[in-house]
Amino acid sequence: MTVLLGAYAARSCAVKTHNTFDRSIQPVAGRPDDALAELFDGGEQFEQTVLAELLSTFGGTVADLRGLDQQPWPAQQEACLQALRAGTELVVGGALPPDRSGHRVGRVDLLIRGADQPDGTPGYHPAEVKFHLLHERRPQTTTPRPNSTISYTTFRRPAPAERQQLPGLGFRIGSREADLVQLAHYHRMLQAAGFATTEAIAAVIGTDLTLGQRLITWMDLAEPLVRTFSRRSTDGWTTRSVLERYDHEHAFRVKVAEVAQLRTGNADDPAPLVRPIRTKECDRCLWWEHCLPQLDPADVSLNINKSPLDVREISALRSRGITTITDLADADLGSLLPGYLPEVTHRSGAEDRLRKAHRRARLLSAGTDLVRETSGPIELPAADLEIDFDIETSADLRVYLWGFLVDDRRTPDPPTFHHFSRFADLDARAELELAVEALTWLRSLVEGPDTVRVFHYSAFEVNKIRELAQTSIDPLLDWARGYAEAEFVDLYDVVRQHFFGVNGLGLKQVASTGAGFRWRDDDPGGLNSQRWFLDAVHGETEEVRAQARLRVLEYNEDDVEATLAVRGWLRAPSDGWT
Repeated sequence: MTVLLGAYAARSCAVKTHNTFDRSIQPVAGRPDDALAELFDGGEQFEQTVLAELLSTFGGTVADLRGLDQQPWPAQQEACLQALRAGTELVVGGALPPDRSGHRVGRVDLLIRGADQPDGTPGYHPAEVKFHLLHERRPQTTTPRPNSTISYTTFRRPAPAERQQLPGLGFRIGSREADLVQLAHYHRMLQAAGFATTEAIAAVIGTDLTLGQRLITWMDLAEPLVRTFSRRSTDGWTTRSVLERYDHEHAFRVKVAEVAQLRTGNADDPAPLVRPIRTKECDRCLWWEHCLPQLDPADVSLNINKSPLDVREISALRSRGITTITDLADADLGSLLPGYLPEVTHRSGAEDRLRKAHRRARLLSAGTDLVRETSGPIELPAADLEIDFDIETSADLRVYLWGFLVDDRRTPDPPTFHHFSRFADLDARAELELAVEALTWLRSLVEGPDTVRVFHYSAFEVNKIRELAQTSIDPLLDWARGYAEAEFVDLYDVVRQHFFGVNGLGLKQVASTGAGFRWRDDDPGGLNSQRWFLDAVHGETEEVRAQARLRVLEYNEDDVEATLAVRGWLRAPSDGWT
């Protein structure tokens, strides 16, 4: 049977590919496509919103094929081919014909018509909608680095021939490489179908609101952008194009699948080319229940979750007989490093990463989660009013909620929670209006007769105030930036000066492990709150929207309560660490 892989295979764990094709493994009932798993994270609603906006703005010819998704694949593929042959300018939800010789199958969010091929055949560029940010600021220099300028078009004129440049903004290649690998899959399929453009240019639409609008970001898949491991390079590194990266990963997974197909459960079955290693993907993978029993409960990849070693690093340890945290804790790093480091040159700071993993393994073996590295009292500034502060942002990083917990230390009264919120899709103006409302309230306290200290956890809040001040002419924002930079107290900075955590020093970890605090929500987290915000704004019923608003507010209140708990824990004497 010919192996056909979807667009997510090359960007996903290769063990998934093996499990899918290994006939000796019981299939997982109802196994979803990886694309659906991504959409479940909040992207489905965002994708539909973006596509509706695009279709209402674009004035050219459109073939919207999403309504055919219940028809047989051949019918869907034929409809896509008809749209391409007709030269339709925008094809939505097209199922491309299978590339059997290339072992590919897939459906793409958008196909945007570009330059025709020399024989007059229409050429197309693939595009995907992604529920995350794509752009990051890049310093402008006299010699621009590759990918230091965003190339974009608008929804009204999406074709790449209309591309414009945005100097100072670059693509987040380090964290969004998978998006481009997926697009490379579709480009190869277009080539096989005869409808690819000469240039391997593809597009992504993310949550960024740049120049006051959502843009189509264009990337050259043939440009050398990806820094990757190479045994031939003197320093272990080389730069490859996304297409090269994709071709390598796809070809490996084809081999994995072909070997897996030969396995039927007999003693003479070939050994799998890959073995399970715990990664972030496992959290939502329906194969996880199959993979987990293959791992020792003390496996390094299962137990070290902060700065986890990657697949190559874990493999290098396993090849040296180090599988469990006990193995790693007992390892002599002086003897291990000379042979280990040449195999992990793909990671910068590989030695430091291993040393930290070694330390975490030793703490885990001793049953310790959080360890004090200093002695004596931990000093924190005090004030009449101590305010714990936390903000919540939407997926496009607009601040829609400012939360403050005011603790009057002169009275026995419990602290009071104040919030300023807008449960709506905010533009830059609305975001600034909400910030002014919240910061006006804060300034009234700061300039009152009481002494005030504002506490937060990590630099995110101060950075956001600084960013808002840079985009506003309101003097209040200038005051807030100066006050925050000079007077706010970052408890994360205090904690990391005194502690080392097996699972890191994030607020959730320190507040729960150190201060014994518990959130009301079963699954608290910033990314989850972004999904709740979507429900609060776009939920199908008022009941759903109201429940989501309450969930977000309670989560924010718990975050500032947790900051208060950490303050109390740091100030309280403890025989365990003072």
